[in-house]
Amino acid sequence: MDFKFLHNKNVLDLFNLFYDDKERLYVVGGAVRNELWNVENNDIDFATSTKPKKVLDILSYNKIEVDLKGMHYGTISAIIDNQKFDITTFRKDHYFRGSRFPQIICSKKILDDYKRRDFTINALYVDKFSRIIDLGSGMNDIENKIVKFIINPKRSVFFDPLRILRYFRFCSLYCYENFDDASLNICCQKFDKVLKVLSHKRIQSEIDLILKGNGAKIILDIWDRHGIIQQMKPFIEGENDK
Repeated sequence: MDFKFLHNKNVLDLFNLFYDDKERLYVVGGAVRNELWNVENNDIDFATSTKPKKVLDILSYNKIEVDLKGMHYGTISAIIDNQKFDITTFRKDHYFRGSRFPQIICSKKILDDYKRRDFTINALYVDKFSRIIDLGSGMNDIENKIVKFIINPKRSVFFDPLRILRYFRFCSLYCYENFDDASLNICCQKFDKVLKVLSHKRIQSEIDLILKGNGAKIILDIWDRHGIIQQMKPFIEGENDK
């Protein structure tokens, strides 16, 4: 496939810098997903086998401006022509009970990086030559417009309840005709974790995106059938001010 982002000079320059250093680099996540769905995309994120220190060395040696705010998460941001490119080292996430913020463990293995992501549609890797690395059912789920968790849904939302709202966001925006029963059932069953763990501000921002989707009514109907709608009413009606 001819990905548009591979015609971006800055993207190609970054690829070449890493390939010249014999390092692996991939565009991953929303940029790949959105292009396959012909959805406009502004953010281009990279995943790499390169450790953060060497990523920083490569960028600094080539006089590329960097932002180190994401360094704790293994992310170095390259700023080129006022465009920001997040470059994140492959990693494993270790969650401690009671916290949705993981301990970051850098890895050389792309499979480790794949397993720590949320949904198959968000975990497709593309290299400089347009080759797609799909370690699960990503391409099939993209084609069928269906949202599925990468690992067991119950385990995934236990680690991070934000994934429940992200699940419904992607369903509302893009995937409201087909539902994975296992993913949908767990997200409805465990929905109470959203209010217990997430800030009202974060919930509101996700609800606003859900309500903008063409499938918003379908999602609200699902919530109504599962007794979720009442507890979310302040967010849906914009009455939450906390």
